[in-house]
Amino acid sequence: MNIMLTLVVALAGGLLGLKMKIPAGTLIGAMVAVAIMKIGTGRGEIFYSYKLVAQIVVGGMLGLNFTMDTVKGLRNLIFPAMVVVVGLTLFSIILGFVLSRLTGMDLTTALFSASSGGLTDMTLISGEYGADTPTVALLHLMRLITVISVLPTVIGALMRWVQA
Repeated sequence: MNIMLTLVVALAGGLLGLKMKIPAGTLIGAMVAVAIMKIGTGRGEIFYSYKLVAQIVVGGMLGLNFTMDTVKGLRNLIFPAMVVVVGLTLFSIILGFVLSRLTGMDLTTALFSASSGGLTDMTLISGEYGADTPTVALLHLMRLITVISVLPTVIGALMRWVQA
C-alpha cells in the first residue's frame, strides 16, 4: 500500500510541477511531493526495481538525443569538448574536496554533490557509491534552481556588456 500511495503522490506532484511550468517540473514536483509526504507521515516506499527502470528510461531518453548529424558534428567539437570535460571535471573534484573539508560532509557525497552532472543522473549514480542521496539531490536541486533563475539574467547582462 505504501508503494501505491508513494506513486500516486509522485504523480500528483509531477503533474503539478508540469502545470506550474517549473523547469524539470515533473521531476522536481514529484520529488518535493514525496519528500513532504515522507517528512509529514514517515510513510513512503518504492521497489528497488523501479529505480533500475528509471535508470533505463533516463538512459534511453539520453540516447534518443543522438543522430547521425550529431556524430558528424563531433569533429568540430573535439577541442571544445575536451576543454569543457577537463575543466568541469577538475573544478568539480576540487569543489568536492573543499565542500567536504569545510562542512565535514563525507567525501563521496561531497564529490557527487559538486559534480556537473544532472540532478537525476547524479542522484541515481551516487546511491550506487554509498553517498547520501538526499543530500546530493537537494544540493543539485539548489544548483538547478539557481542556474535556471540566475544564469539567463547574468548571460543577458554579459552579452549586452560585451556588445556595448
